[in-house]
Amino acid sequence: MAIVYLSPIMSARIKHLWERSKTGPFWTKRRVPLDLVERVGKTEITIGLKTRDLRVAARLIAKHVAEQDRMWAELRNPTRQGSIEEARRLLATYGIDPAAPQDSHEGARWAFEDLLDANLPEHLREADSATPQELDRHLSPTHRAALQAYQGRLEHLASDCMREYVELRTDDHQSAKSAKIPFEYLIKLIGDKALSKYRRADVRKFVDHLLAGDHSPTGKAIATTTIERYITTLRAAFARSIREHELGITNVWAGAIEFPKGAKGATKRDSFSVDHYHALFGAVGALDQTDDLRCIPVLLAETGARLAEIVGLRAADCHPRASVPYVHIQEHDSRSIKTAHSDRKVPLTPRGLQAIERALGLSKGSAYLFPRYTNETGCNATAASAALNGWLRARGIDRTCHSMRHGMRDLLRAAAAPQDVVEQIQGWGKESQSSKYGTGHSLGDLAGWLGKATAPLGG
Repeated sequence: MAIVYLSPIMSARIKHLWERSKTGPFWTKRRVPLDLVERVGKTEITIGLKTRDLRVAARLIAKHVAEQDRMWAELRNPTRQGSIEEARRLLATYGIDPAAPQDSHEGARWAFEDLLDANLPEHLREADSATPQELDRHLSPTHRAALQAYQGRLEHLASDCMREYVELRTDDHQSAKSAKIPFEYLIKLIGDKALSKYRRADVRKFVDHLLAGDHSPTGKAIATTTIERYITTLRAAFARSIREHELGITNVWAGAIEFPKGAKGATKRDSFSVDHYHALFGAVGALDQTDDLRCIPVLLAETGARLAEIVGLRAADCHPRASVPYVHIQEHDSRSIKTAHSDRKVPLTPRGLQAIERALGLSKGSAYLFPRYTNETGCNATAASAALNGWLRARGIDRTCHSMRHGMRDLLRAAAAPQDVVEQIQGWGKESQSSKYGTGHSLGDLAGWLGKATAPLGG
C-alpha cells in the first residue's frame, strides 16, 4: 500500500512520504514488490531524508524511487553489469574476495562450489568433468558471472570499459554522448571484445574505417583531429580499466597514430573579430534591461571562458563585491570542468561585472546563476549553445559561442599578454616551463591584462 502525505501547504499528494515524528525530519518508506522480497532481503525500504522541507523531500523521494525502480528492473531483467555486481556481492557473502578468489579460505570455496552444484542440472552434477562453457550455459546470469570471476574467466569488455568511463568521467548528457561515440564506432566495426583481445591492427583498421567514411551512410570521412580526439578518449578509458582492474595488458591505443598523406584535416574554427563583438554588444543592448540568456554571451566575450563554465556557475561562484570582482570557475556536482587547469578565478571587466549583477538579479535568489539551464540534476550547456548560436545567426553574426573563446585568445595576443597570463585566464594546460613555478599572477595583474585586451571592444 502506498504511503501518502497531504500537506496543508501543498495541494499535491507526496507518495512514499513517511512522517516518523511530528517534529523530526521526513522519511521515505516504500514496499518491495512481492516477487523481489527474497532477493532484496526485506519487505520495505525506509530512508531518512534529513529535511523538514516538503519540496526538498519530494525531490529526494523522486530520486530514491527512480533508483529503486532501476534496481528492481535490473533484478527482474539483469544486464551484464548488473549480473557482475550481484555476482561480486554473492562471492563476498560467501567470504570470497572477488579480486582474489583462490586466496580465500578453503571452507568458503567449498561452500560456494556447493551452491553452484545445487543450481546445476543433475547430469552435470554427476559428470566427472564438464567444460566451463557447459557450466555457463546452465547457470543464471548472476551465478554464471560469479563462476567466471571465481575461475578468473570474467573478461572486461569494451562495453564495460565504456560504461565505467562514462559514469566516472562525465556528468551531463552531452558529455556522456560524446564519450560513447568512439566506443560505438569501435564495437560496431571490431566487436565487443575483451580489452586483452584488441590488437594494434584493430587500431589501424578503426582509423582507416573512419577516414574512408565507411562508418557513415553518406560516406563522409571524419577529420583527423576528430579521430585523434576519439583515440584520446579510448586511450584514457582503456588505461583506466587496465589500471583499476589490474588487467596486466598493453594499452593498444597508446603511442602515436600515423595518418596517410592527404587525410582530411580539421576545419579551422573562426574567431570573433572586433567587429563581431561590436555587433554582439549592439544586439544585446542595455545590460540593465536584457534577459538572462543575453547575459551569457557578454560573459563569454569578457572572460574567454567555455560556455559550460559560464552556464554552470553558481551564485556563490560570483564575487562582484570583491576588491577585484571575479568569478570562480570550479568543479560542481551539476557541472564538471575540463581539466585541473580549468579551476581558476577570472577577473570581471566593467561590462562583465554588469552582466554578472544583472544575471544575479534575474536568478531571484537561486543557488544557480542561470537556473534556466543548470540545477541540481545537471548543466544543459547544449541547450544554451543551440539557443545562443541561433540567436547569433538571426542577427547576422556568422560565428558560434565557442568562437568567443578563440577571440579572447586573439585579443590577449594582440595586447602582448604573456603566455602564462593567457593560460591562467582561459584555463589552458600550462605549456611554458616558467609557468610551472610559483602561484601564478594575482587577480589584479590578470584584470590589468584583460582590460588591455578588451579595450578595443569599447566600454
